[in-house]
Amino acid sequence: MRGEVHRLETIVAQGLCIGCGLCQSIAGKANVRMAMNAEGGERPVVIGTVAEPALRLINAVCPGIHCVGYVHQDSPEAEQPPPQVHPIWGPTRLMFTGHAGDPQVRFHASSGGALSALALHLLKSREVDFILHVAASKDRPVRTVNTLSFDSAQVIEASGSRYGPAAPLTDFKAVLDRGRPFAFIGKACDISAIRNYAASDPRVDELLRYTLNFFCGGVSKFSKTMDYVRKVGLTESNVAHLRYRGDGCPGPMVIKSHAGAVHTFSYNEMWEDENRWELQFRCKICPDSIGDLADITVADVWPGGKPDTEGLGFNGFIARTVRGERLLQAAVRDGAIKITEDLGYDGLELAQGSHMLKKQALTSRLAAMRDAGLIVPEFDHLRLREAAAMSDEASRRANYEGMRDRLQRGDNLEPVPVVLEDQDGP
Repeated sequence: MRGEVHRLETIVAQGLCIGCGLCQSIAGKANVRMAMNAEGGERPVVIGTVAEPALRLINAVCPGIHCVGYVHQDSPEAEQPPPQVHPIWGPTRLMFTGHAGDPQVRFHASSGGALSALALHLLKSREVDFILHVAASKDRPVRTVNTLSFDSAQVIEASGSRYGPAAPLTDFKAVLDRGRPFAFIGKACDISAIRNYAASDPRVDELLRYTLNFFCGGVSKFSKTMDYVRKVGLTESNVAHLRYRGDGCPGPMVIKSHAGAVHTFSYNEMWEDENRWELQFRCKICPDSIGDLADITVADVWPGGKPDTEGLGFNGFIARTVRGERLLQAAVRDGAIKITEDLGYDGLELAQGSHMLKKQALTSRLAAMRDAGLIVPEFDHLRLREAAAMSDEASRRANYEGMRDRLQRGDNLEPVPVVLEDQDGP
């Protein structure tokens, strides 16, 4: 793919867009606008002119077709000593399990409140002026929008996992235009987009002080959420409040109507059947769902990968950079984070084994795409061959054939042109 420039419509049509929104920021909203398509994903719609320089830059930064993992730089400026780098779990400097030190944050936010606690600590310590992350839309709470939090109340209001499509980078250049230090909380693929963009805009390294991410099981289509809205007899316009997790661990999905009705679903009701996750295609070839390039990564640490009851929340913490390690240590000293025990690779495999299996499968899945004549994304320095070597030939063959069958069914294809959203969603 090196040297080739793909139209946005082509990237979308082949199922490679992750919906981060950075292309809108680069081209400008007058030329590219993110909108919900008929498949239930946030996708770029070309409504003006995308000049060739802008299109080349979009191709270079798009995480759907270009992701780079950790590379140790052998230079005087490089972090010393280098981190330990695991084929699956990536660069690690410090690992432990723990939770937010504030009991209310721990209870209200997802899992053990890790990311909310770190955001609050960064604002309190004045290391950053604001946090760029996502939250429920105030006008349409079934949907997720990017937001800036400048104080603790805003962080708490935005806390809690947001499943489904989200485009946190639609205004990224405008965020940089503020000229103020900030932190970003989002998915690993969003961070890949940011790090790709940093090569063309030095303000990223100057102003973005921390990147924090969570282990991501994939982005569900908007239709997954709307299934539950419709299940309780509502339309999108009837919903006054929607929260996926929190207020307990994992906490229930809560849907409230404008008429005052409250409906709840347990975490396992939503996610126990993996066949009903409705993940977008690009997530099935994700090379980095755990944040190789983040400063700090956090994860759920339920044994076996799912909760068996409600209880107190815990997170796994991984500091990947010197900067991330120092932040975690400072947050522990400040009481923002409490450590409960050490976390090792065996513990990650027990709690998050699906990420290991996906990484081991990837070279076979990409080979099937290549043989089908499709765009094959560039995934560099992500140790994919090492991961594949950890599986057996039967598994690799099954993954190749499974992807070949998906492609033959057209599971990767998305409609072009993109259908703009309606009030009650696809």
